[in-house]
Amino acid sequence: MTRRVLIVGGGDGGTILANSLDPRRFDVTVLTASLEHVFQRGYLGVAFQGRRRNLVRDEHSLLRSHITLIHDTAVRIDLVDHEVETATGRRLGYDDLVIATGVRTDPSQIPGLWEINERIGDFHSTTANARRLWRNLNAFSGGTVALGQASPIIKCPPSPVEGILGVDARLRARRVREAAKLVLFTPYPRAYPAEPINEVITPILEERGIEVMPFFDVDRIDPATGTITSLEGDEVKADLPIVVPPFVGAPIVYEPADVVDDNGLVKTNKETLAVEGVEHAWCIGDANNVPTSKAGVGAHLEAKVVARTLAGHPTRFDGRTNCSLEIVGDRRLTFVIGSFDAPVEKLRPTRVKYLEEWLLGETFFWGLRGWLDPVFDAYFRLTEPKPRRVAA
Repeated sequence: MTRRVLIVGGGDGGTILANSLDPRRFDVTVLTASLEHVFQRGYLGVAFQGRRRNLVRDEHSLLRSHITLIHDTAVRIDLVDHEVETATGRRLGYDDLVIATGVRTDPSQIPGLWEINERIGDFHSTTANARRLWRNLNAFSGGTVALGQASPIIKCPPSPVEGILGVDARLRARRVREAAKLVLFTPYPRAYPAEPINEVITPILEERGIEVMPFFDVDRIDPATGTITSLEGDEVKADLPIVVPPFVGAPIVYEPADVVDDNGLVKTNKETLAVEGVEHAWCIGDANNVPTSKAGVGAHLEAKVVARTLAGHPTRFDGRTNCSLEIVGDRRLTFVIGSFDAPVEKLRPTRVKYLEEWLLGETFFWGLRGWLDPVFDAYFRLTEPKPRRVAA
């Protein structure tokens, strides 16, 4: 007898999981609020390099033929009675539930940020906003550019560093770099939170003349003057303020209500990926509160963990990260690789790593269908982070 698996969310994690389940054992349904599947990593290239590649595929084209796809929005998830209610009034039952709803930007959390994002754009929310940022960057002729994140919760933690390097590269290409002051503000004590990667990045920022403002927790922004004020009382006045908005969980009502935290993230066991306090429910990808990077690789690996668990082979997630950090303008790249038991490694940027990331981007949609699973499996084995040594 097949089990009914309902996957709420058709992003990277939900799509990979659906394609990984054996149709002879599972009746799989994917409920998604959007049929547009976006390669979100591509926003960086649009915003800072003007790339015009198509970042979108129809979700139908990414799922295997036996999978039922429902285009609707989950508004209520009852984890007690095993039922999901949608915006159109459907009630979907399940035997096993996987929440893969991701996160969304919420500029309303920071006074003034909505106006800034609407005027300047950003490189985390939509392709349209990334293109708006590209236009503003090309219209900029001098002054201060301040770029940073408005919240510690962020998709792709290396992206602020990549963003400010992208600004630098574009202004140099336009021959207006000498007329600009570049500032990277961050809530962390250094440019990148993981010290081994910070040791790689800091000399590059210094060489390019980019100032770093640490311990900068954004409190508010004055849209009229571009002044960004921190909770600590520090200020930076920017002619071109580029602010990554805060991220929050999907606006879904849960039963029981205490399965989500104050940011709307689902409380999830970091190893089993089971939703805390309930049975037959898991949460993968950005939607959970697991203490690891919110990035596509994490969603991929978590989807595979849950797929194996559902198939009767309980598997634990090791917290593996594999975020790419591009030295924009230099065609070099490094990876932020670590796990729960292995500290992030200090890996120098190289052209080879840049080509690896380029190839992954070019084949991104193939990977969602599972066509590249042997390649990914080999890569993750070869780059397995080394566990920290425990003193005897």
